[in-house]
Amino acid sequence: MSKKVIFVGPSGAGKTTLRKIFFEGENASKLLEYALEPTYGEESLILRLPGLNEDVGVFDLAGQENQRWLESEDKSIFIDTKVIMIIIDITAEFDLILDFIRKVIDIRNKITPDSFVYVLMHKIDLVGHKKIRDIRTGVKSSFPHEKSIKILFTSLKKQYITQTFSYFIEILKKCLQDETQDDNLMFNVIDESVKLVNIIDDEITITKKNLEEKLNRPRKLVEYLIESLINKDHIERKIVNNQEVLSLTDKGKTSFKEILKTFSAEYLNETETDGLITEFFYEEKVPSFIGAFVADKDGRTLLTLELFENALKKFILGSTRTDEDVVPVDLDLIPMFISALEKFSLELNIQDLTGFSLEGSNLKMNIFGYVNYTVTLFMNPDINLNPVQTKVYNYFKNMFEENKEEFDESQTTGQIDNLFPLAEKGRKWLEDLNDYYESMIINLEIYDTEHAKILYNKMDELYQRVNVKYSLALEKIKKLKVNLMQSIIEEDFEELRKIAELAKELSATYTI
Repeated sequence: MSKKVIFVGPSGAGKTTLRKIFFEGENASKLLEYALEPTYGEESLILRLPGLNEDVGVFDLAGQENQRWLESEDKSIFIDTKVIMIIIDITAEFDLILDFIRKVIDIRNKITPDSFVYVLMHKIDLVGHKKIRDIRTGVKSSFPHEKSIKILFTSLKKQYITQTFSYFIEILKKCLQDETQDDNLMFNVIDESVKLVNIIDDEITITKKNLEEKLNRPRKLVEYLIESLINKDHIERKIVNNQEVLSLTDKGKTSFKEILKTFSAEYLNETETDGLITEFFYEEKVPSFIGAFVADKDGRTLLTLELFENALKKFILGSTRTDEDVVPVDLDLIPMFISALEKFSLELNIQDLTGFSLEGSNLKMNIFGYVNYTVTLFMNPDINLNPVQTKVYNYFKNMFEENKEEFDESQTTGQIDNLFPLAEKGRKWLEDLNDYYESMIINLEIYDTEHAKILYNKMDELYQRVNVKYSLALEKIKKLKVNLMQSIIEEDFEELRKIAELAKELSATYTI
């Protein structure tokens, strides 16, 4: 199968440079030092992913000919496109930025409405944080009802290139998503649930059909959330004129009253169509394993394990952020809604969470199901869980068996004080698990996506060390960089191991 990605943007924005670096393995520093000749017409290449039985066609449209691409009658180049990447120099005049985005969005809506649009505000090393915030706010307010758009801030300077590389991995994974995955779990559990309740509260009564329309979320997901809230007596359902009519119960109003106070009216009135999300760069190292919730099958949290006090709040709710958009939320809501969705998937990737995300990446949770309990493990999104998955599963299995009386008592009485001693043991276990995982990385027993990104950056530095006369070595490094991107997308960690070993050999050969 083949998927199509289009690069489009004003002349000089950096489209071709980005394409050559991330799809052809060219050296970033070299391309930044020597300006490329302008692209004419369109240039294309095929990124082959045999492990996924997929090919990705990448089309770079010359900025010199934007009138042809965007204003002529023939816009056939956009047909069957899965992802459109708009590359814009962030130093450009804001009106020109908006005008260009608007033209591309109009074409997308007419020709390929199912495609996803990424707006890359490029060369952020040339501006300050205030400029970035102003552009984010301006673009968001200019396209309040556009769907499937994401704005990213990128640069090829050394301090940003690894994050920019991460964005390209994300974009390619989005491109490879099947259209049938509309019901996936890439959504904000907490935000959508709170908005669902807020809509019902505002309307007093609302039909299920109207609720789905207002939320603009996949029907299956809305059904799971509704059923969960009905089972917990937060929502009541009646049949009126052959339609399901929903309203909040007294218990539901009471339970959500305090939570709703933490969200602004503007935020609550946003729906999924307000899909412009911005991402910034934070240098803080995220632990491989952050913490876990242990809940019963009704989603009631019995035990919280954290690597250190408030670790989940710090890394999940983003308490280190200074962004004014951050809103507090009750962490105990997470297991409640996961219980409603557990049958839907054993692994969730939550993306684009307003006030509930690790900046610049997806938040990864893995759900471990047991007979009477559900464990939600929170992790750095780049780790390779497979080598330690059994170890994690068995830890909680043994916990439930060895402390059966305590857990049974908590479920019977509703009291969880007797489980508190397990939290300290869990903290020590998380420390040991992180140490164990890091030792496997250090000893080259496993590789993960985080280290693959670091390896990519190191290979870029290696390219600079190799004298230009060693043309074969340079080509080998370029090929390794492309293969590295492929292995990350395919999650082929064995191939990643081979690439790392070859890179190590090259690095030793060309050490200065």
